[in-house]
Amino acid sequence: MIPEFFKDREIFLTGGSGVVGKAVIEKLLRSCNVHKIYILLRSKPKVSIEKRLEDIKKEKIFRRLHAEKPQEFDDKVVAIPGDVELPMLGITDEYLKLMENVSIVYHSAATIRFNEPIKKAIRINVGGTLEALKFAEKLEHLVTFIYISTFFSNPYLEFVDTKIYESPLNWKLCLDLSRREDIDEETINIITSKLIVGFPNTYCFTKNLTESMVNDHRHKLPIAVYRPSIVIQSMEDPEYGFPTTLVGAMALFALPGAGIFKVIHCSKDICLDMAPLDFTTKSLLYYTMKTFAFYSNPAEERPKEMPVFIVSSYKHFNVTLRQYCDMIEIFNIWHQKPLEKSLLLPGVNYTDNVVWYHILFYIQHLIPSLLVDFLLKVSGNQPVFMKIQRKLYLTMEVVKPFMFNNYRSNGITYAKEMLEQLHGTDFNMDALKWTPKYTRNVAVVLELAANCRDVLFNEDPSTIPRAKIVLKM
Repeated sequence: MIPEFFKDREIFLTGGSGVVGKAVIEKLLRSCNVHKIYILLRSKPKVSIEKRLEDIKKEKIFRRLHAEKPQEFDDKVVAIPGDVELPMLGITDEYLKLMENVSIVYHSAATIRFNEPIKKAIRINVGGTLEALKFAEKLEHLVTFIYISTFFSNPYLEFVDTKIYESPLNWKLCLDLSRREDIDEETINIITSKLIVGFPNTYCFTKNLTESMVNDHRHKLPIAVYRPSIVIQSMEDPEYGFPTTLVGAMALFALPGAGIFKVIHCSKDICLDMAPLDFTTKSLLYYTMKTFAFYSNPAEERPKEMPVFIVSSYKHFNVTLRQYCDMIEIFNIWHQKPLEKSLLLPGVNYTDNVVWYHILFYIQHLIPSLLVDFLLKVSGNQPVFMKIQRKLYLTMEVVKPFMFNNYRSNGITYAKEMLEQLHGTDFNMDALKWTPKYTRNVAVVLELAANCRDVLFNEDPSTIPRAKIVLKM
């Protein structure tokens, strides 16, 4: 079904170096016989786009692809020089001609920093998407444009539905303000802080604005909005428990294993809404087909609202953060797959008391880090742990609204349909049937710990026996 739809298609992707972007590229190359995948890459100082593409190719998420199809990446992935902050994404006429047969566009590029200055966040997230839409309008063979947003684009709601909500501000006004040189950053920040009540950060706010803008283009392009929640490790594909990156939700699992992250400030019943990496990828490709089918109907027969798809763990994996941490403790996950380099013993405490949180943070984070940094400095090495702790503290402050609020939804859009139609294929969603009590889930978490050692900490599996001895000592 999905392979047939994508066969011989040419696809354009922004944000190809991000977590979701790389997973989409990997799945399309390994499981679909696409013709070409063009990815927008911005050159960096002293780093060409050719070098960036080569670095992406070396990412461990592609190791299964390289084993099964050694030439697939080189033959089909093409780097396109550009920048989302430039008109038409900075794509030259030469490259526009090269991509004239593109029929599917995924716009994933965005600044994901929660505390990004509002002016820059609007320029990248709102302005960049507008330029991607302008680019898509030039494509004669376009059948689907998917804007990759976030489940938390409307964080003031308790229940998130598959529809576009009215934005509190006009996106055109905000984009115009962000581009004006006669208004300084401080003034814009003051104005915005008064207007974005209900949004915990500039990321959620700009994603909300962008959804409104995309909705205004629904009559011009075959377009849809895709809202994944917090993207975490995969369940099965491309590997059991393949981790994403050492930031965000993955830090709640990996850093306690290294004894660096020891205390979490959160509500007792908080259920972090998460989207496993392979669910995110497989559902995105399925929703691409659904969007194509939606716009294939005559305009008068279509529903009035633009398609919106959600991947939310609510109703599927309704487990609290504490229950998840307890499972890791009960099954001694980090004792079975210990890290070679750890600051303290693995494990984490959690509290909803702000005073107790700061006391524990001081005792379990700052004091050990100060001590180790002192020893590093005395031995002639560069101190690093206090910098890590500062980043951890600031990160926890930024994500605090999500640690004390549960968001409800109808779960994964078309979950039952995907379970039935994709069963027995390379895109199966069978893991939706699992529950946290199943032993298989523990096996996945064990694989996640092993992959965290390998992918995130670059520790060889052969060091596990020695790490166990050190842990006992």
